[in-house]
Amino acid sequence: MKKVCIFGSYKDLGRKEKQNIVKLGRLLAEKGFEVMTGGFGGTMEDVSRGAKDSGGKTIGVTYYKWGDLSAGQARGAPYKKPNEYVDEEIKTENIFERIDVMTKNADAFIVLPGGTGTLLELAASLELINKGLTKPKPIIAFGDFWKNALEKLAGEPILSDKARAASGGLSCRDLVTFVATPEEAVEKIK
Repeated sequence: MKKVCIFGSYKDLGRKEKQNIVKLGRLLAEKGFEVMTGGFGGTMEDVSRGAKDSGGKTIGVTYYKWGDLSAGQARGAPYKKPNEYVDEEIKTENIFERIDVMTKNADAFIVLPGGTGTLLELAASLELINKGLTKPKPIIAFGDFWKNALEKLAGEPILSDKARAASGGLSCRDLVTFVATPEEAVEKIK
């Protein structure tokens, strides 16, 4: 069974976005994909919930590095366990190991709006594919959130012959496909 890794925020997005993300999880499960996320709340929980509601398998790749929030460290949610929709948890020691597990084990990536962690996951996926350090895999950006940032890569050449052939493009920007709906995202993966 193929795995789709969804990169996204630990925060909840707006009501309409939440509905679309739950629907995305549902559609992926209905098409037989396993859903892999960071395993915690926000969009990670939404997509996992959608997958579970359709009988799909979910994987949470977690790491627990939040420290003492009262001391003014990380302001993210102090998670102590994955969200209730995760079937299998893969615990990692740090964010770099987490990204390594996700990029090696996923067959495709869907990037939702997010913060610096999501940006790091997107950049790592692009770099690995661009340099030929992993086989070419679809990278789908949901909505326009990342469009301005990725347009800056229009002049950056794809270095891997395999990635260039798979994408049909010449620049790193061409390694990412933008979609507006959950249906489009799933269609681009197939």
